[in-house]
Amino acid sequence: MKLKKIMTLLLVLVMMVSVIGCGNNDAGSSNNTDTSDNASSNGDATTSEGEEIVLNVWHQWSNDTNELKRLYDEAVAEYEADHPNVVINTETLDTEAYKTKIAAEFAGSASGIDVFYYWGAGMARKLVNADALLPLDDYLTDEVNERILPGSTGAFEYNGQTYSVPMFSWYMTLFANKALFDQAGTEIPTTYEELVTASEKLAALDGVTPFAAGAKDGWNAAFIYQALALREVGGEDVNAMLRGDVPFSEAGYRQAAEKVSALYEMGTFGRNPLESGNDDANSAFITGKAAMRLMGSWFANQVYTDTTATIDPDQVVAVNIPMVEGKGNASDYAGGFIESFWVNKGTSYPAEAAEFAIYINEKMGQAAYETGTGFSGWTGDFDESALNPLFIQIKELLSEGETGVLAWDTSLDSEPATIHNELVQTLFADGFDIDAFIEEHESAINQ
Repeated sequence: MKLKKIMTLLLVLVMMVSVIGCGNNDAGSSNNTDTSDNASSNGDATTSEGEEIVLNVWHQWSNDTNELKRLYDEAVAEYEADHPNVVINTETLDTEAYKTKIAAEFAGSASGIDVFYYWGAGMARKLVNADALLPLDDYLTDEVNERILPGSTGAFEYNGQTYSVPMFSWYMTLFANKALFDQAGTEIPTTYEELVTASEKLAALDGVTPFAAGAKDGWNAAFIYQALALREVGGEDVNAMLRGDVPFSEAGYRQAAEKVSALYEMGTFGRNPLESGNDDANSAFITGKAAMRLMGSWFANQVYTDTTATIDPDQVVAVNIPMVEGKGNASDYAGGFIESFWVNKGTSYPAEAAEFAIYINEKMGQAAYETGTGFSGWTGDFDESALNPLFIQIKELLSEGETGVLAWDTSLDSEPATIHNELVQTLFADGFDIDAFIEEHESAINQ
C-alpha cells in the first residue's frame, strides 16, 4: 500500500508539470521571437510546435473584378491548410495609393509588414540600399532554383544577392475593339499615322472615346508616352538611358512627347483624360465606350472575366504598339519580369516569411499563366486549356519580341520615377510646355 501511495503521488506531480508546460506555450502569442540560446545565430525566430504565426502580407490587387485577387486568395487558403499554425493577414490598396502607403511605411520601421508586393529594378533599389529587405539566397534551395525560369531574376538581384524571385512577366499591348473600328470605317492602327487617322474617325461615333488613357493615374499616362518613346528611340537606347549609361537627351524623347500631346489636342483621349484613372479606363473599354486601351497583358483576362463587361471579347484584338515610320524596331517591346513579393528584413519570422514569399510567387506565376493573365517565371507543366484567345494572341506577339524595356517608373530610382510620372501627365492637359518637360526630365534622370 505504501508503494502504491508513492506511485500515485509521482503520477500527480508528473501531471502538474505537464499542465505547467502547456500553459507556457500560448497559442495566442503570435509574432513573439525566441531569444533563448536555442535561437539561430542569423536572427531567425524559432517557434514552438503549434504556435500561431501571423504574417502580414500586403498587395495591390484591391479590385474584386481583378482575377489576380481571387487567385491570390485561393493560394493563401491552400497555404494555410498546409501550414495550420500560420495565419496570412492580407492588406490591399489600389496601385497608386499602395505605392504611397508602402513608401510611408518603409520610411519608418514598416513593423506591420512581413511580406509585400513590389516592383524590382529601380523601385526596390532604394529599399535594398536602406537595408530594409531580406535577401532570399539562404532560402533558395537547389530544388527551388531548378524551377525558376532562366533569365527571369535580373530585376530582383542587387550587389550579388537575390532579394526576390519572379512571379509573372507582362507585355504592353494595344487592345482594340474591332466592332467599333468597323462601325467607324477605319483600320486598327499599326503605325502612328494610322493611329491619328483612326482616332479622327472613331471620335465621330456617338459616346465613344477613341483611346481610354486613365491618365489620372500617372503610370497609365506614362505607358502611352513610353510606348511612343520606345518607337522613336529604340529599345536598346531606352534601356541604356534607364541604366544611366547615356543621358536623357535623344531627340526621340521630345518627339514622343509632342506626339502624345498632339493626340490629346485632337481629342483622342476624350475631353478630360486626367479625370479618369486606371479602373475608369478599363471599364470604358470593356463596356464599349472606348475603342482602344494600351495596357499590360494582364488586361486580357479582365476582358473575359469582368462581370461588368458588355463587349463581345471575340471582337477584341491584341496588337503591338504602333510603329513610327522610319524609327525603332518592330521586335522591341515593353514588358518583362518586375513584379514580385518581397520580405521585410524586420519581420519577426524571416524563415516563414521567406517560405511564403517564394511559395506565393510561384503559385501566382502559374495561376497567372493558366488564366491568361501573365507569363510565368517558373517552369512546369501548365494547363493551357483555359487560355483565352486574346492571351494566345499576346503570347504570339511576345514570341517575336527581342528587346524588352521595363516600365520606366520601375527601372528608375524612386525620385526620378515619381517626377517622370508627374511630367507625363502634363501631356494630357492644355498649356503643355515641351521645353519644361524635357529640361525637368534631364534634371531628374541625368543627375
